[in-house]
Amino acid sequence: MKEITLGKNITSIGDYAFDGCSQLQGLNIPNSVTTIGTYGFQNCSALENIMIPKAVTSIGNYVFNGCSALKAIVMENREDDTPLTLGSNGSSPLFYSCPLNEVYIGRRSSYDKSSSKGYSPFYRNTSLSYVGISEKETEISVNEFYGCTNLKEVKIGDGVTTIGNWAFSGCSSLDYFGFGSSVKTIGIEAFSDCTAMIRLMSRATTPPSCGSQALDDINKWNCKLTIPTGSLGAYQAADQWKEFFFVEEGDMTPIDRVEADKLKVADIIAIYDLNGQKKTSLQRGLNIVKMSDGRTKKIAIVLKHSYRIPILSLTLTHCVSTVYSSRLYRFVYNISCYPCACLSIGEGVVVVLNLQICFQTAMIQSVKGSI
Repeated sequence: MKEITLGKNITSIGDYAFDGCSQLQGLNIPNSVTTIGTYGFQNCSALENIMIPKAVTSIGNYVFNGCSALKAIVMENREDDTPLTLGSNGSSPLFYSCPLNEVYIGRRSSYDKSSSKGYSPFYRNTSLSYVGISEKETEISVNEFYGCTNLKEVKIGDGVTTIGNWAFSGCSSLDYFGFGSSVKTIGIEAFSDCTAMIRLMSRATTPPSCGSQALDDINKWNCKLTIPTGSLGAYQAADQWKEFFFVEEGDMTPIDRVEADKLKVADIIAIYDLNGQKKTSLQRGLNIVKMSDGRTKKIAIVLKHSYRIPILSLTLTHCVSTVYSSRLYRFVYNISCYPCACLSIGEGVVVVLNLQICFQTAMIQSVKGSI
C-alpha cells in the first residue's frame, strides 16, 4: 500500500492509525479531518511529504516518530486565527527523527515550549534548509529554529510581530532572511552564530527593537540590508541596525520557483488542486499531479524573492579635515558591479557588467579629536 486517499467523511485520524506502514509513500488527507492522534504516522519510513489540511487543529505526540524519509511539511493556509496545536516526541521535538528539507507554515501554531517537550517541533533539525511562514502566524517563538545548522533561507509574512530570543541562534548556514512589515521586536541573540548571512531584507518601515546581541554575529561588511524606501534615516539611527555597512532602499520583488522534487514536467499527465479540480498548469501553492508511470506526487510552487548580488564590490575611503571644526570626516564611496545581461556568442557566454558608483552620504562619520 503506497498511496492512500482518505474519504471526505473522515473527521479524525486515530491513535496508531498508520503505525508501521513502512511502504506508505503518499497520503491525501481531506479537509474534513480535524485531529491526528498519537503515533498516527509512526514508522511510516517511506513517507516523503505531507500536507496538513487547514481544518486540522491538533497533531498528537509521536505522530511522526520514525518517519525517516519525511522531507517536506506543508501546513495549509487557514483564514482565521485558530491555532494548530503540535505535540512532541516526549522530551524531543515533534520532527526529531525526520530529515526535513522544506517547511511551510500557513497558519498560527501552538506548542509546549519547555525543555521537557523539546523546546520546538523544529529545534535542532539539522537537515532543514527552507522555511516559509505566512502572514497568519504572529510570532516566531523562543528557540523555534535554534540549531538548524543547514537552514539557508527563511521568509516571514507580514503578520509576525515578534522574533523570539535565540529563535535562529546557531543557524550557521543561514544566508537569506526576509521578514514582513509588522515585526516590532527581535529577541536576545536571535541570530547569534548566523555568520553566513549575506542578505537581510526588511519590510518594516520602523526598525524593530533588538534585544542584547540580537544581530551581533551577522557580518555587517558582507551582509546587504534591504529596507523600505524612505526608511534609511530611521535604520541608520537605530541600535544594531546602524552597524550595517551596505544598506539599500527598495521593495522585495517576488518571483516563483518550482519545488518539483526533481520531477520532469514532461512526465506529468494530469494536475489537480487540493479540492480535486483539474488544472491545465501548475498553480502557486500545493499541486497534486499524476505521473506517466502511474504515481501520484505533490508539487509545491513556492513564492521566492529576487535580489541582485554584486560580483565585484569595492569601497574607497577618502579622509579630509576641516580647519573650522578640527575634526576628521570620512567619505565612503561604494562601487559595485552587477551582471545586467548575458549574451550568448557561439559556445561561450559573455556577462555584460553594470558599473554603479554610489556616494553614500549617509556613511559620513565624524571622529572627535584634533589632527
